[in-house]
Amino acid sequence: MTYPPQPPPGQYPGPGYPQQGYPQQPPPGQGYPQQGYPQQGYPGQGYPQQGYPGYPPPKKGNGLLIGLLAGGGGLLVVIFLITGFFAPGFLVSDGKPAARTGPPLDLNSGSVAAGKFILAVLGDDAVIGRQAACASAEGVVAAAVRTLGSRNAHLTAGSPVQSGADEIRVPLDGTIGSRSVHGELQVTRIQEHYCISGVTTPS
Repeated sequence: MTYPPQPPPGQYPGPGYPQQGYPQQPPPGQGYPQQGYPQQGYPGQGYPQQGYPGYPPPKKGNGLLIGLLAGGGGLLVVIFLITGFFAPGFLVSDGKPAARTGPPLDLNSGSVAAGKFILAVLGDDAVIGRQAACASAEGVVAAAVRTLGSRNAHLTAGSPVQSGADEIRVPLDGTIGSRSVHGELQVTRIQEHYCISGVTTPS
């Protein structure tokens, strides 16, 4: 077998001379070309390196940390509001009475109770007075009716005024003989029932 002629040492084969599987020597003064293989310690071509200008900084887990802190802060606000307004309720003032959740007082019922008392006095009828009185004040109301009835008092009721969550005061004005008198009825609401709970006898 004949082999193709080999070029003299140090010369490149020309066209028509196949390479035999061995790397050819570079010309004098030139090194081997580096094709796409980065050297250690330096950024290679085509491979982004972190920390160099032109490349984005490495991402850290700050987003997750911020999300956890924000969620924890929201939870603390909710806990603060619950404990402040409900239990133990340190944000709720203890000096003010709790607002009523029931229906408002019917001031007209105070006038009705006062009208019954006036009728009892005009008729000198302690029974009617007891019927208009609360159970705990029946004796007091009956005694006031007898006293004023025996003196022929003529009374009129003024405008009722709310004086408490379940309490109405009704002024009484009138005459006994030729003398003007003034007094007051206290009307209380007990389970939506209005009754006379006290009397200031006109004098």
